[in-house]
Amino acid sequence: MSDPFHDLGALHAHVWDRLAQGAAEAGDPFHVAMLATSGAEGPEARMVGFRRAERGTAEVEVQSDIRTAKVRATERDPRAALLFWDPEAQVQIRLSIEMRLVASDPERWRALPDAARLNYGTDPAPGTPVHTPEAVTRTSDPARHVALVGSVCRIDALSLAHDPHRRAIFEAGAARWVAP
Repeated sequence: MSDPFHDLGALHAHVWDRLAQGAAEAGDPFHVAMLATSGAEGPEARMVGFRRAERGTAEVEVQSDIRTAKVRATERDPRAALLFWDPEAQVQIRLSIEMRLVASDPERWRALPDAARLNYGTDPAPGTPVHTPEAVTRTSDPARHVALVGSVCRIDALSLAHDPHRRAIFEAGAARWVAP
């Protein structure tokens, strides 16, 4: 395979291929990403399962229980970022996104494995203080499921495997190399 960090067009295609692979394959390093939002008291970041990447629409998706802080943060400010890291390839991808919420979508719910459905409906609600961890129960509730769909505004791709490191920005239909 040729080096995608040699040509901007090849790199852009490679980034979307890697994102799609990460969304589809549970063992892929891009299957879990860091989602950063603006919370009520400042920046918040958490790891999330990555569910979808579509180059044609420039959309990515994670999912959540509708009662979480990340959903409230998205309602306040739809701007967010997703951070992906592949330790073997030494590649970091940052996506600046504008999110919208899609709640209780039957098609998305049907696509979830049964075990994953249990993540959408813990009792009490996520973040609620409990006396012991055993006080939390997990139920499968499609009314508590929400997709956080991100329109990709900017892609920042960085390779630490190169010497010197290589970095590219894709934004507003333009691509450019930048200093890492």
